[in-house]
Amino acid sequence: MKVKKVISLILAASMVAAAAGCAKVKKITSADFVGACDKMGAEEFDYDDMNEVEESDLEDGIYCVLDSDDIEDLYSDYESSTSSSGMSMYGISAPDVDSIIEADDIDNATIFAKMDQNVDDINDPEDLADLDVNAVIGIQMTLTDTNMAADILEGMADNLDEYDIDVEDLGSDEYYVGKNEGYLKVHVSVEDFLAAFAESETYGYIEDMDVDLDAAFDLTGDICVATYINGENLVIVIGASVNNTVEYLDEFCGYLGIPSPSKLDSNTMVAQALCDTIDNTIGSMLAAFSSYATTSYDY
Repeated sequence: MKVKKVISLILAASMVAAAAGCAKVKKITSADFVGACDKMGAEEFDYDDMNEVEESDLEDGIYCVLDSDDIEDLYSDYESSTSSSGMSMYGISAPDVDSIIEADDIDNATIFAKMDQNVDDINDPEDLADLDVNAVIGIQMTLTDTNMAADILEGMADNLDEYDIDVEDLGSDEYYVGKNEGYLKVHVSVEDFLAAFAESETYGYIEDMDVDLDAAFDLTGDICVATYINGENLVIVIGASVNNTVEYLDEFCGYLGIPSPSKLDSNTMVAQALCDTIDNTIGSMLAAFSSYATTSYDY
């Protein structure tokens, strides 16, 4: 997939994500965000050159500053990618991005990514024990209106309801809406996610198809997603690690001057909700495959 397509999916999918901050949300401008990218050693790429980004560039870190025309282009890419992906036929719907932030709500944005990973070395389930990932993605948006915080956070809450995640069940350090500011943040450990997945219908179907995923259940790591808003400034940080720590996420949050969501306790409720969503989407598809694989026919 083209890098521009990947970025458009990241930008849009992040609108349903959770967020970071503290009781008083820090204002992070575009200049503040770019400064943090520079401190991470990231190289700036022009939007028109994003298809030239190599894996080695991501290892060093990259960022791209987008104007309003670029953002319109990315939203169009996202819409065309999701409409042509065929996911809906399996009951997998794309995030309802326009219900939260439309393209013309964003004056400018900056996207940052840095990651080390060896996914290409994983050729079968037994290799999962050697998987190693340390990744961070950050997005800063300067909105056209300084009074959108409550509407955006309520829109995120509505989308999370579709995944059976009720923000009222989150702690005060995970969800907060104040006067023109707020945050929503989530941390799920890989171990908690796998524990929930082991009890899922989807995993049962995979077992029926004699796929050995034993090595996966020894994986460790973290999944962290955080969004916070102060006035017209919105920042999203996403960190992921497998058999590693979220070092890049913690470092980047430090440069931004915000607490890393990795410091939160792992939310087992969210882990279970994610697995329930998998059961309701991918699981229904695997049920048919499992039935076919385990059924013998007499001729």
